[in-house]
Amino acid sequence: MKRIGGLLLLFSFLIFIASCSDEEVIPNNTAPPDQTIENVTISNYVNRVYVSVLGHEASDSEKNTGYNLLRQNNLSNASRSQFLDQVFSSGSYLPHLYDFARTELLNNLDTAQITFYLYLFNLDIQDTAYQLYWSTFIYEIERLDSLQRVPADLTNNLLDISHLHKRCANNYFYDQINMGTENFVISCFQHFLSRYPTANELSEGKKMVDGAPAILFLESGQNKTDFVNIFFASRDYQEGLAINLYNRYLLRNPTSIEMGNAVQAFSTTHDYIQMQKDILSTNEYIGI
Repeated sequence: MKRIGGLLLLFSFLIFIASCSDEEVIPNNTAPPDQTIENVTISNYVNRVYVSVLGHEASDSEKNTGYNLLRQNNLSNASRSQFLDQVFSSGSYLPHLYDFARTELLNNLDTAQITFYLYLFNLDIQDTAYQLYWSTFIYEIERLDSLQRVPADLTNNLLDISHLHKRCANNYFYDQINMGTENFVISCFQHFLSRYPTANELSEGKKMVDGAPAILFLESGQNKTDFVNIFFASRDYQEGLAINLYNRYLLRNPTSIEMGNAVQAFSTTHDYIQMQKDILSTNEYIGI
């Protein structure tokens, strides 16, 4: 009986081996993607990114391209990055970046207004009756000319986000909207750092803008140009970028870990697009 049982076991084993060796392998037979993420979630994500980044809904072609890429890869991290690269490479990204800034900071200032005031200031420096103010007029012309060049300089990759913000805050119109030294300092902190300045920051900032020696963010300066340069080169400003984006895209402040990661990356690369991509590619933004 033991011998018969052993033979049966051997026979069964041989049949199993034969069945394995006869298994047919079909080339290029890729398993279909996991459909656990709903189609509507991906569609909504595509459209939401276009609105967030470019200020308009995706076209039918853009919707289909983005959806197909993400659906075929079941919204993998690689496909998210590839999709976001496509959106940020759009020719409307940089113009919208400036449009957003001038709407938020300059009350939707248009090119005609800049051109008109450049004309007035240039007219004034030709009038000897205003000779005592010529240096002021030249100062305003230089700042307005710099502001007027923003769209072209963005297109030619001559500006990063900090220099864009610097030009939007350092001009005649921003001064008029936030009239007076104290209002100027406070508005810079509120617009770009999303907070009110401390008593010391306000005091030192006012002194510096008004032409007296002062220290801001551990850096010394003694005029408005120094204030602007120190402010937009500071870690506080970089943290403000992260706070602004997290609130814009996720409606909350970043955690301490998220803040640290964002600032560390930006301080090394100054890559504002990557800072945005890091948020826009999260499950939280997508809603999954």
